[in-house]
Amino acid sequence: MKMCEKCAVSVSGGFEKCPLCQNALVSETQNEYEPFPFIPLVINKHSLLLRLLMLCSVAVVIISFTVNWMLPQSGFWSLFVVAGVACVWLSLLTAIRKRHNILKNLSYQVTIISILSVLWDVFTGWHGWSVDYVIPIAFASVMTATAILARILKMPTETYMVYSVLLILYGIIPAIFVLSGLSTIIYPSLICVAGSLLSLAALLIFESRNMIEELKRRLHL
Repeated sequence: MKMCEKCAVSVSGGFEKCPLCQNALVSETQNEYEPFPFIPLVINKHSLLLRLLMLCSVAVVIISFTVNWMLPQSGFWSLFVVAGVACVWLSLLTAIRKRHNILKNLSYQVTIISILSVLWDVFTGWHGWSVDYVIPIAFASVMTATAILARILKMPTETYMVYSVLLILYGIIPAIFVLSGLSTIIYPSLICVAGSLLSLAALLIFESRNMIEELKRRLHL
């Protein structure tokens, strides 16, 4: 503990000057004891990596526009490069913001990937690859990853239950693509839907009580 002789107050922490008058602090005792140790601010260890990634992204955009300007007959493909860089940064920033909750991160990522894949498919002439392959495979992969992570990390049931149900509902969406004729390659969608229904059946059989309690807690019933 340190003391300000001018203000006659004791100051805890790692301060060298008085917060009131800015005079130098002196130790009250020879062996001072700090009940609340001073913790310095931690500089983000990944700031340099992020800045390098930003520089690389800007360089890719500038180079693509330059080459596209030199070869105008090839079309405006540089706009797709910009869109691709923007998609990468959207996914990366979401991963950083949701890094403390891995299941929520996976849910956000699969949502972003699904929406962006449809937009890319639409703006490139709609070939159907987004609903035929990307969305069913993404949903099935995230459902599998969630089940594996829940077991490996030994998550409590209430932690992964809501996200598991949400992802199962996501996994049933490809059935709409098949029934509406939007999907021409139906095997990935059917596998995804079958896996979702199987996961739902497993939850209802083995975790039905926990599901009901969690729903009551979430819905305040």
